[in-house]
Amino acid sequence: MSHSFVVAKFAPKKSATWTSYYGVRAAALLSTRPFLALRMPLVHIGLQKPSDPPCYVLFLVSARKPEGWNGKQNPARPSRALAATSDWPHTLFEDSLDPDPGESVLVPAEFPHHLDDSDFLTFCRSVLEQHNTLLQEHIQPNISNARFSGGDDPVQADWDSWSGQSPKEFMHKAFGYMFEFLEPEIFDFSTLESPSIYEELFLYKQLTAEYSWSGVTEAVSWARRIRKYPCASQNTLAPPSTFAGKTPTVSSDLMAAASLLNSMKIPFDGDPVPAADEEPEVEWDDDPEPAFTRVPRRKPATPPHIKVVAFDLLDTIFDRNTAIEDALRLLAPSLDKRRLLEVFLECEGLRHRDHPHAPHTRGTLEDVCTRLGVHCSDAMLEDALHAILRPGLHADAEEAVKMLSDRGYMLLALPLPDANSFSSSLPPLPCGILLPVEPRSTNTSQSRWFTQTPHIFPELLERAREKHPDVDSSQILVVTSGPYRVAEPANAAGFPVALIRRPGSFESQVDVGTYDPTLVAAGLRELCAQLMTHPIQPAPVKRPFSGIRPFRVCELYQTTKMLGSGSFGNIFSAFHVLTGEEVALKVEMLTGKPDETCALPYEAQVYRLLRGHTGLPLLRWYGMDGGAHVLILDKLGVNLQQLRRLCRGTLSLRSVCALALQMLDRVEFVHSRGVIIRDIKPENFAMGVGARVNAVHLFDLGLAKLFVDPCTGRHIPPREGRVELGTPRYASYNVHFGREQSRRDDLEALGNTLLFLLHGRLPWQGIYAPSIKAKLLRIGEMKAGAPFRELLARSPVEFTRYFSHVRGLGFEEKPDYAMLARIFRERMEREGWPEDDGCFDWVGSAASPNLKGTLVPGEYKWDVGFTSGDLITLDESIAGSR
Repeated sequence: MSHSFVVAKFAPKKSATWTSYYGVRAAALLSTRPFLALRMPLVHIGLQKPSDPPCYVLFLVSARKPEGWNGKQNPARPSRALAATSDWPHTLFEDSLDPDPGESVLVPAEFPHHLDDSDFLTFCRSVLEQHNTLLQEHIQPNISNARFSGGDDPVQADWDSWSGQSPKEFMHKAFGYMFEFLEPEIFDFSTLESPSIYEELFLYKQLTAEYSWSGVTEAVSWARRIRKYPCASQNTLAPPSTFAGKTPTVSSDLMAAASLLNSMKIPFDGDPVPAADEEPEVEWDDDPEPAFTRVPRRKPATPPHIKVVAFDLLDTIFDRNTAIEDALRLLAPSLDKRRLLEVFLECEGLRHRDHPHAPHTRGTLEDVCTRLGVHCSDAMLEDALHAILRPGLHADAEEAVKMLSDRGYMLLALPLPDANSFSSSLPPLPCGILLPVEPRSTNTSQSRWFTQTPHIFPELLERAREKHPDVDSSQILVVTSGPYRVAEPANAAGFPVALIRRPGSFESQVDVGTYDPTLVAAGLRELCAQLMTHPIQPAPVKRPFSGIRPFRVCELYQTTKMLGSGSFGNIFSAFHVLTGEEVALKVEMLTGKPDETCALPYEAQVYRLLRGHTGLPLLRWYGMDGGAHVLILDKLGVNLQQLRRLCRGTLSLRSVCALALQMLDRVEFVHSRGVIIRDIKPENFAMGVGARVNAVHLFDLGLAKLFVDPCTGRHIPPREGRVELGTPRYASYNVHFGREQSRRDDLEALGNTLLFLLHGRLPWQGIYAPSIKAKLLRIGEMKAGAPFRELLARSPVEFTRYFSHVRGLGFEEKPDYAMLARIFRERMEREGWPEDDGCFDWVGSAASPNLKGTLVPGEYKWDVGFTSGDLITLDESIAGSR
């Protein structure tokens, strides 16, 4: 027989392997029950060619057909059948047919039923007919009933929405369902219940729709990490606005930054683009690429036979980190030690890059004070400078050097970086270490502590051969605590590496992924013990697979992955090769085309003007590298759009009110510096990391613009005929009608953003129109008309008050930020919601009012509407999802 009855069970975990790591974990939470099915090859139904690989399909056998399930009615009491590889509805005769004893059918002995030849042919014809009918319905859908124009006019066949689902929302196309089959000999058919496969597959579709979007792993991972900071203080609200009147007055310390920004050409000001005489020719794949340094490929460690030990003096013999800590405590005694070291090492590297021939240590200390916002006198800077240049010996240095010398190892020292600065202030080297190798390279004078010096290793080999003429590089062990500074070039030159990871030294913990150390020790004593083991066996190192080869920017930041890309550059996640601190890189490469606009210089100047607020990322560096414009900013957490998805589509009013207070504060601060944002949306607000997980940060200010002249204090004039800027979904209705934007438009866009987070959808999303221009105009009409009023009617009353004030503002009028914040704060006070407890929906706290749960495995909650036996609602939802 070509068919057989089987007992099957839906396998959600196996079926969800295409989604994401967390999708598989969540799918394992879905319990399923066995059901009776008919398993048939598609070739016998006529849906597959005989030459194709065999493909089987399952048809559910059930005595009950769920209400609302649209299936073809047959006179032989049909029941619903489900195809496992598609959503086609098929019909199957019930199992009350008399079996034919002469047929050899693969069925359980306890249930000896099968389809005879006549019923089998009838069934196959029924399946094929229904398949063809549904295929025609799919090819010719009822367009007018399926699509909406945003008004009363019907959608025409050639209209489009020009939006739809973003391709970045999902990882890739879904695969089919997978089933497990139970052994007939051990299965008790009396336990078969009414099939629940309808509910199970619907919940599985719901799960995969949520767990297959590209940001789910990042968002869930971030949400799980924030448990480390359950009581992280927000400390996010700035003092009240520092200006009065209609327009802000730029203070003297910001006048230079504001004047420079005012003199720069605004990349996107809303000026109408002149019509071109002819369309330019489009050339593909010929744009230049940045000439960044590629990260070397990893080299595995090999078992060495050591004769010579070469020490990187800083920081294995001399304790430079402690010297830096002591110096920085003089400047900022109350700040975290790790944070001080991170800031110092980053400022040191960037200063040397921008001023390679200038004495950098004192300048670095000045940069650190500027970064941390502390004021230090010249005397304090001199004391800190002397502390840095006088590092002491590590406690285990002399003992370890003596042990290695007694065992007969030749001990060498690598040349000191910044030798001119350190030569007169270092303590004597432990007895037994030969003087540092003197490289013959002419650029040794430019060697810095944080730079790689591959040219020293050939000379190191020559120095070792003075005592061991036959020694080669594999017999010289380089001892260092710097994976990037020394270990990577040493390994590339064929030298084995011993990595010293002292407690509290975070530089040695950074994994640049380019080599496997031969030995890893917590100190020099432990290193000596490991060298007594013969033969020395390198410890295996496992690293996750990465499909993208990383590169380095400014020789100090190594990329890990791409966070996003667009028309004006790419954004990468990266880490500092000395500290491991994560940052965000924004890279823009000019193609050389006529009238090309580069936005990064302008955006960098906007960040400089807006410095000083904890709710905006810090601009660490801007400049050219590898022929590209590079912007280095603080690394943030996931954005509010990702968090909305993480919370299954919407945020609770409690979370929206708490976010509104912080977002209003950020917008007010930007306005107080004379700048309007002009692109407010959930994707441009992100939570922080570490102790700042509860703080909202505003970023991506490429469309920002001064609305006052910093010299005269005059407000920009109102203008008509402007090109729409920003994101149409959230922009104010003025933008759709070509009006110049001002502060009121930023606040209206913020209100639309809050409504989107609360409802998960705005009325004008996905409407159809004959052209993009017509669609943008219709969205503006909807925002100014009945659809927006209806949205406010089904929203909390606070939003009506909010928009009443915002839409009543004049073009130059200053908004009442305090009153707008009071609207949401009073609602939180009435409900008894603390303002700064950090209990957002994504935290998963019991105090959170979001009963739907998040996408965090273990907290995922199925919608009760689909698990309480309401099959009519379930059937309608499934039918509507097709």
